[in-house]
Amino acid sequence: MHTPLRTCIGCRATAAQSDLIRIAKVDGEPPRLTFDPAKNHPGRGAWLHHTQECLALAIKKNAFSRAFRTRVQPNELVITA
Repeated sequence: MHTPLRTCIGCRATAAQSDLIRIAKVDGEPPRLTFDPAKNHPGRGAWLHHTQECLALAIKKNAFSRAFRTRVQPNELVITA
């Protein structure tokens, strides 16, 4: 059976989709990012290890802007569950 692989936007390591969390962009001002535990939210998504280190790296590298192909400033991020 094939296991889907995804790349963490923080550490850039490839891992099984089941080992990463998906973050989806919700339209609005400011951009709102939401955790997508069911992995079925419409639109673009970014994959991230569930660690503080990977989140910090993603913010430092401006990875959210690249992943969502739009400008996302760290001070504008509102991550909801």
